[in-house]
Formats: sequence, structure tokens, C-alpha cells
Amino acid sequence: MGKYKNKSYPLRIDDELMKKVKMIAETEDRPVSKQLERIIKQFVEQYEKEHGRISDPGVSVTRIG
Repeated sequence: MGKYKNKSYPLRIDDELMKKVKMIAETEDRPVSKQLERIIKQFVEQYEKEHGRISDPGVSVTRIG
């Protein structure tokens, strides 16, 4: 079997928030999982702009958009 590079993570999300994320994902024509990944990447990018780069030799977050 091939090795999948992305990690799965069980996530509990408020029902109303999840409904909104699903609506955004549909509007953006992407799966909910990819929409959540995009939201998290955007948050990390913004965090690093405000607080400086998070440096860990084993971590790399690809810039989006």
C-alpha cells in the first residue's frame, strides 16, 4: 500500500459552524476536508505574519492563493 502524506485527525466541530464550512466549501467547489485544510493554512500564515515564523525543521506549510 502507498503511504499517504496527510495525517487524519478526528475533529469535533459545532454543528452550526460545520454547516457554514460546508456551505463555503460548496461555494468554493472543494471538499469539506480541503476547505478545512485551507482555513487552517490561512490561520497559520496570518499567525506567522503577526508573531514570526514557526520554525521546526520537520514542518513546512505551503503558501496558498
